[in-house]
This record gives sequence, C-alpha cells and structure tokens, in this order.
Amino acid sequence: MSRCPGKNSWPELLGKSGESAKATIERENSKVNAIVVPEGSAVTKDFRCNRLIRANTIHDISPLKKWPDIAQLSSMCSSQGWKLTQQILQEKKVRQGKAEMSTCPGKNSWPELLGKSGESAKATVESENSNVSAIVLLEGTPVTKDFLCDRVRIFVNQQGHVVQVPNIG
Repeated sequence: MSRCPGKNSWPELLGKSGESAKATIERENSKVNAIVVPEGSAVTKDFRCNRLIRANTIHDISPLKKWPDIAQLSSMCSSQGWKLTQQILQEKKVRQGKAEMSTCPGKNSWPELLGKSGESAKATVESENSNVSAIVLLEGTPVTKDFLCDRVRIFVNQQGHVVQVPNIG
C-alpha cells in the first residue's frame, strides 16, 4: 500500500506529450501540481509524495512545470514501478545510444550485472572489453553527458549493488 494519497503512478502516459500528461496527472490527483522539467535539471534525492522520477533523477513536481519526455515519468511510491521504470528508461537510453555504441569496439552493454556488486561488475566489464575502463559511482552522482567509447559507468546503491545496466558511454 502506498504512503502517498491518491493515484501516484501513470504508466499509461508513457510516450504522451508533456502538456497532455500534466493535464491528466493533475486531473487524476488534485494534490499533485505536475511540472515539465528540462532534462538534466539539478534536483534533490529526498523522498516526497509530490515528486516524480525521470531516469535516475527525482523531480519535485510542485515548483517545476515541463516534462520533455513523459516516458521518463514514474512514481517512487511503488518499488516495483521504480524497477520497471528503470528498465524501460535504460532500454530507451540503449536504443538512443545504439548508433554511437555501434561504433565502439567490443561488448558495449552488461544487463546481466544488475544487482551484482559494483567491484565485481567493474572486473567483469574490464575483462570482457579490454578497450574500456569501468568507473563505479553512487547512483545520483552527477556525470558529464559526453560519450566516450572507452568508458563504462557502473552506478551502485548505498549497499554497493549495481542499479543500472552498465553501458559504454
């Protein structure tokens, strides 16, 4: 059971425009003031019922107003919804980066490492593709948006477990 009042997840809005999603969200939960946020906006990681998640970033939906891509919308109130959202967003990221990654030599994605320890994932990545250096980072750590064929970022939670599919980039 959710600790947040009212509807808190809108999977049916995946792929819809930001303004359309905003109207639906506000109509279905009057406690929410939906906001469209530019990708890459800096936000806090503390939990609040009036926030939505975009990829690995939580967006406060009370002061912000525009979602560029509603496929990045989810609710933190449901751990299963969070996991599904992460998988969907990771797949989207992989598809978008496929052209760039296809120019990189060797293996470029390690979905089998989800849930493994960060250090063992690092060793696996570097042993399976000698062209890359793997970096273990705490989830939510700000990173540059440049794409490098010789870099793999491995994001881990506080317990040190991989929480995103490691990819070249």
